[in-house]
Amino acid sequence: MKNILIFSNREQIGDGIIKLPFVHELKVRFPNSKITWVTNSGKTVYNNLIKNIASQYIDEFYETVPLLSFFLRKKNINYNLNQKFDIIIDTQKAVIRSLALRFLKSDIFISSSANWIFSDVKPPKKNKIKNNYYLNDLFFMLDLISTNNEKNNFILNIPDKLQNEVNKLFDKNLKYFGYSPGSATKERIWKIDNFIKVAKYFNNLNYIPTFFLGPLEKDLKNIILKEIPNAFFPEDSIKSYSGPEVVMAASKNIECSLANDSGTSHMLSIGTKFLIKIIGPSSSKFTSKKENFHIIDSKEFGTKNVNIIKPEFVINYIEKNILAKN
Repeated sequence: MKNILIFSNREQIGDGIIKLPFVHELKVRFPNSKITWVTNSGKTVYNNLIKNIASQYIDEFYETVPLLSFFLRKKNINYNLNQKFDIIIDTQKAVIRSLALRFLKSDIFISSSANWIFSDVKPPKKNKIKNNYYLNDLFFMLDLISTNNEKNNFILNIPDKLQNEVNKLFDKNLKYFGYSPGSATKERIWKIDNFIKVAKYFNNLNYIPTFFLGPLEKDLKNIILKEIPNAFFPEDSIKSYSGPEVVMAASKNIECSLANDSGTSHMLSIGTKFLIKIIGPSSSKFTSKKENFHIIDSKEFGTKNVNIIKPEFVINYIEKNILAKN
């Protein structure tokens, strides 16, 4: 059994969801391995908000480990850095963290930090390219030490108990359109009035308006219900799992989703057949290039202000590029 350490700075919900295909692929390529996930400056959502899902792949967590502990190979009740690892993968690029991590004992250490200077395995110079999509960088490192041609066929395993409970909320004879109108970053928020206009339009086409609200958007529920009385809020019906876990399971019942650039958009990307993400100040770097993922970028209208995008444009885009072709 291989002993593998994965090091990151920390994971908040958005980047945690982005990395899930990488986490899944680790277990596919090293099925009998023990995977230890280590963070330095913060905690990881893999050990709290989405633990029921991530624990299928990750066996152990060392969180908020001080850098000095790596240099000293410290062992205590919270972590054991004095053991030898078969493989260490450094997923971040801060040089001081990579240097500290290099002090641990391992057969293979791989890191792209400082142009691969610390790494035991390095790509040929001609292959040292910067990928546009963050997740590709992680797979690039993984490909240097293992091979698997199935990585593009990622399907997240949702625990059966969770998925079955969520599926009971949905009628298989109906079509559901998902909406995520929030974001922790104010500049990324497309106005709720815009979402409501789009939702009303597709509601008239018999798509059940299904809203996913984060903790900062709970006050929007009454506004939405006033305009769309049949709006559906799946997270309200299940309290035995975290909101993010319910969203990811619910996404597998959604025909199409419209979202701001937010953690919830990444959750919906797990299962929704089509995802349209509205972006402005942020980069498309953190959005998958899958054919069923679409971006409407305000920068194409000459501004980073997402509210320059009209709901009529979004409706037309969805009808022309998604519904008309499927």
